[in-house]
Amino acid sequence: MDRENYEIRIESIGGFGANLIGKLFGEIGAMYMGMEAQSFASYGSEKRGSPVKSYIRYSKSEIRINAPVRKPDLLGLFKLSLADKENTLAGISENTDVVINTELDFDETVEKAKLPSCSLWLLNAMDIAVECGARLNIVMFGAMIKASGFIPFEFAEDVVKNTVGARYPEKLEGNLNALKAGYEKVRLKEVKSKYPYTEYRDVQRVQGYDNSPIGGVNISFANSITNNLEGCREGFLPHYIREKCIDCGLCDVTCPDMVFQFKDGVNMGMDLYHCKGCLRCVEICPTKALVVAKEGEHYDNRGNIYLLNKDFDFNYVGENSWVDSESYNNKE
Repeated sequence: MDRENYEIRIESIGGFGANLIGKLFGEIGAMYMGMEAQSFASYGSEKRGSPVKSYIRYSKSEIRINAPVRKPDLLGLFKLSLADKENTLAGISENTDVVINTELDFDETVEKAKLPSCSLWLLNAMDIAVECGARLNIVMFGAMIKASGFIPFEFAEDVVKNTVGARYPEKLEGNLNALKAGYEKVRLKEVKSKYPYTEYRDVQRVQGYDNSPIGGVNISFANSITNNLEGCREGFLPHYIREKCIDCGLCDVTCPDMVFQFKDGVNMGMDLYHCKGCLRCVEICPTKALVVAKEGEHYDNRGNIYLLNKDFDFNYVGENSWVDSESYNNKE
């Protein structure tokens, strides 16, 4: 590393393993490269679908700061739909390497995310992970190692063997293949963009200790009908095949967010703004009218084509209450 300090920020959601990758970056810096290294994560409730940020610092001298990374040298965006969330793209400049998991091309990605000028690295990490039988985070780890320009790939292999491999030895080969594929398949383009640089801002909440209502009433809108949950998905959605549907309503019964739209007893499909991809409907459908599909395969990633009332003003605040596909079998 030529410079005195190097900072990394990872933007992701719970379930993608960003916290683990942050720890692996920290271990490489401290144990393999002999530098001062710091790694910590920021997240709310520890559950799938909730926002996760991971911060890593390398330095040739003592690190005397413990705060979010405001101006990253390297940014890893594990899910493109997070781009318009609070502070996700803050601090990106022409000197920042940005690694994004997406199936879109460079121009589409810049426009969709409203990316400022930067060194943009793209790969379809989800497809690579499925092909290798590994998790998306390992693919992104390989791509970010490549984008760093100074971390040896061999160090990444060693840290995966000594951590992930030690815990899941039967999955080591797939993870190493995913790491290598991420490193080799990520593509680079220097982006000169019309979108401006944005400063990282400390989060200011409307409600706090001094002005909370008496009695502890929570006035946050959180899981309201206007809350857009598309940022909580892990890359998969149900795909609705109308021709196979018998309008039994089981999908509507099992859906934790009531995304299915019915008109005169006929199932019109899903409101994808509120679908967080738990796939319970796919498991319960008796006629296979609902099947698993990759996000973006059949619908665009905004996807409200089945929403009957299109007059909602959607917001992006609050968390989702993730319900996994086995929840209806729980006896506790």
